[in-house]
Amino acid sequence: MRPFSTPGARLVTLLVAGFGLAVGCYAWILQSVAAAGTGPIDTGEQALIAYQIVVGLSALFLSGWIWALRPDDTASRLFFASGLSTVGFTFGAALFLPSVYGQAAWVITFAFYLNFLGAAAFGCAMIALFLVYPVRIPGWRWLAAAVSVFFLGWTVAALVNPSISGHTVNFVQMVGICAMTGVQFAATRRNPRGRAVLIWLGSSVLIGAGSFIMLVAAPITFGYRPVVPAAWSFGLFLIIYAGVAAGLRRYRLFELGEWAFRFLFYALGGVLLIALDAALIFFLSVNQITALSVALLAAAFVYLPLRDVLFRRLMRRKALSEQDLFRAVIEVAFEPSQSVRPERWVGLWRTLFDPLNIHTATSFTDEAVVEEDGAEMIIPAVAGQTGLRLHHPWRGTGLFGPRHVRLAQQVIELMRQAEEGRRAYDRGVAEERVRIARDMHDNIGAQLLGALHSAEPERKNTMIRETLTDLREIINNAPRAAQDFDEALADLRAESSERLAAANVTLRWSLDGDAPPLAPHLAHTLRSIVREAVSNVIKHAGASEMSIQISAGAQRLSVDIRDNGRGFDAAAVRSGHGLANLKSRVDGVGGDIAITPGPDGTSVRVRLPMEAVS
Repeated sequence: MRPFSTPGARLVTLLVAGFGLAVGCYAWILQSVAAAGTGPIDTGEQALIAYQIVVGLSALFLSGWIWALRPDDTASRLFFASGLSTVGFTFGAALFLPSVYGQAAWVITFAFYLNFLGAAAFGCAMIALFLVYPVRIPGWRWLAAAVSVFFLGWTVAALVNPSISGHTVNFVQMVGICAMTGVQFAATRRNPRGRAVLIWLGSSVLIGAGSFIMLVAAPITFGYRPVVPAAWSFGLFLIIYAGVAAGLRRYRLFELGEWAFRFLFYALGGVLLIALDAALIFFLSVNQITALSVALLAAAFVYLPLRDVLFRRLMRRKALSEQDLFRAVIEVAFEPSQSVRPERWVGLWRTLFDPLNIHTATSFTDEAVVEEDGAEMIIPAVAGQTGLRLHHPWRGTGLFGPRHVRLAQQVIELMRQAEEGRRAYDRGVAEERVRIARDMHDNIGAQLLGALHSAEPERKNTMIRETLTDLREIINNAPRAAQDFDEALADLRAESSERLAAANVTLRWSLDGDAPPLAPHLAHTLRSIVREAVSNVIKHAGASEMSIQISAGAQRLSVDIRDNGRGFDAAAVRSGHGLANLKSRVDGVGGDIAITPGPDGTSVRVRLPMEAVS
């Protein structure tokens, strides 16, 4: 792997270099003063030196963090350049401050030049930043080059010619920065997101740079004493970097997402660990092993628990538990209203990612994909729901990343499975309704007709009670026990004979062979076939005679039914529930049925496989 090829490598290098530079600068100051023999440095000046170094480090780390994550972006490069420039003028001021203690002349000269050139470079970098961010101004490269040449040339002239005030250069640059925010304000008038970014970033720059102009640069330029000492005014520049830090969270400045913040929190933990270890060694004279142990314990028991709390509070994002997510998907899939289901589907994605906008989209894949560098996510069409395009998650404060794609894919897979379950449920409901309707038509109807035409009151009551029992079994789909073959046929023969006799139809019943006890569903199918055939003869055939011949064998059960009625025209008669039910029942047990109408009556031939059901 090449050096600096990963964000981690770049950031670690930056942290090590920054801390090394800060410690080296502070140690050099102490050593040079000690070598001059004019020390020690006053406590207040020590605090001021440390303050200037901290300001420079803060600017370096925040701007460097953004650059480490997006090193190829022009805006992040310019922002990083401003951070390096801030290090230049703050460290230069820190080196220059103890000059009264008799430092070497070359050190004083170096510090003076570093401070002036760093301040000028900061102004150039910030003006160039506002030439490209939030939107690029036409001809920005030439404008940035011209600005840099002009201000750096002016600064060099001020260094060479004492009659030219270097503070005037800084004053004009700060005014230029404020002017560029106005240019960007006009350029983003039709860009809502760019305007939101500019308001946040521009406000922090205007407050920081404007405060420096009013309190320091303007008074010095016009011959007055600064309101705030120049050495302490550097903190005003932290307003700019603090505004950028807040803007990163709120408006996705520089297009950094949630993963960048997590990276920052881990890096901050390392920084605090090193800082605490160094503080214990240098300020409290604690030995190295003890200092490292205390720092590690503090990081483990204080920072790590606090890190997650801070992250949740900063990001303000609520995640659904797996149980809640599963429940939400099931509620969408099993929503009975076809018009409400799409609304609940969109509402689920709003709950998960809180995007600024959700639009319908056409997706050519079956998986969620991220587009526009994480600003959008495409959700494919699934379970009858149209594809969706989610714009700018968490109200525009974050970006979609791989973790969010995995979550979206999990939701999609859950929805597909839930939809399969819903369809299976619907099929089961439909099949159960068909079963009940079929049994009601073939069995309950036939039994009630038999009871209606029965001449014996006791027999009528018995048939009604049996019908009610069968009705409860049909509704509850209660399991039936295996039934003796002869007993089942005896009951069926008596019932059929009584029904046909009431309609003045003679029954000829024939039974051949022997069979083991009938399986419940086979006995039920046999009863339904015979009952439906008897009902058709009574209602439609106008027959005087009906024959039922049943032949039982080890492999097959045959039922042949004939009547001497008027038959029917198969081409002219629509298939009602009766004929359809007959075919459905026979097909359900793997049998065959043939219905042959004719002028001399109708024949029904049924073959049921005994081995398939025994």
